[in-house]
Amino acid sequence: MVLLLTGAIDIGSFNVPSTTIVDVKERLMQYINSIDYAITNYKSISEIVFCENTEYVFDYSPLKAKALINSKKLEVISFKGDYASIQRHGKGFGEGEIIKKALNTSEIMQHCSVFFKLTGRLVVKNMDQIVAATQSDNSFIYYPKTIYKIPQDHIETYFYKVDKNLYINHLIDAHKNIDESRFRYLEHLFYEHLSSIDLQSFKFTPLISGYSGTSGNSYEQGKKDMILEKINYLIGVHNLKKTDSQRIMTGILSFLLKIRRLI
Repeated sequence: MVLLLTGAIDIGSFNVPSTTIVDVKERLMQYINSIDYAITNYKSISEIVFCENTEYVFDYSPLKAKALINSKKLEVISFKGDYASIQRHGKGFGEGEIIKKALNTSEIMQHCSVFFKLTGRLVVKNMDQIVAATQSDNSFIYYPKTIYKIPQDHIETYFYKVDKNLYINHLIDAHKNIDESRFRYLEHLFYEHLSSIDLQSFKFTPLISGYSGTSGNSYEQGKKDMILEKINYLIGVHNLKKTDSQRIMTGILSFLLKIRRLI
């Protein structure tokens, strides 16, 4: 299975909007730790592509050698992104540009039909469980505004599994319509482009570790929030396509939350 890690190491001189973590040494260490973790711990991942858009010069040969020892292949792509457009549209433009670059130039991506995508400074502590349980070629985490306190429905973009052809046909240029100054983010565009397709989420809650580049907050959830998320995954809240029972359960949960907010 192929894992695509997206990155932007040296963003300090590019004035990237909505970004809290900008120190190059801190960002580099987070990316290196994530790649190393993937090599060491993701037994179900055989090929890793790390694609970053700041042309940061770094010697990845020790990580490539470690990958070979662990029966994996690591490919690194570094290019200069269109930072004028990133400043104009928002940092999600860079994310879309990175994935498009990887699809167009990566040797590994040329030969795969399905891949997992993960923001490069994060790790998924239960990746092997997720891979084993995810039979569908497409799994996205849908967040409905009726359940969560958010203004719009969206699909998370930090972690998903996708059929390459579906990505090319529906998402390859979604980033070009981002306007973060008007709160039109990549997550909203993913939802707009995929909402008419029957898609489900992962069977289990992905246990994400790392820090948001936007807020600087940790992705790790407290015990109470984790229990609630496990329930939400169980009843299909994060599925775009729901069974009849999932629709009923989600509807009941939405009603109860609405009553609670009115009290």
